[in-house]
Amino acid sequence: MKIKTDIDFTSFSDGICNIFTLDENGERVANKHNNLGFENRALGFKRYFEASARQIDIKRVIRIPQLMGIDNYDFVEISNGIDNVIYGVKMVQPIYDSNPLSIDLTLDKANI
Repeated sequence: MKIKTDIDFTSFSDGICNIFTLDENGERVANKHNNLGFENRALGFKRYFEASARQIDIKRVIRIPQLMGIDNYDFVEISNGIDNVIYGVKMVQPIYDSNPLSIDLTLDKANI
């Protein structure tokens, strides 16, 4: 008998983000993805200490719908109501046990 795993239903209702990249001159290129809903995720001990060992300062983890073409060289812009905060993508993790399929993005503060 096959053991069934619980399916996590995700609504992506914690906010809106834009995903973009920079060209070779460091200039912002048009957004790869606009007005994507996201869900905030907890930063677990394992992820935190693995990042600390590699001297990465993680600021937040978000879950977005599964889309192609997002990698560690991209940036995420999140509006907090007053201004826009830009984060760099440090890790992209596909999540296969959620509905709909999604990706967890580990983010740090970007200096651009």
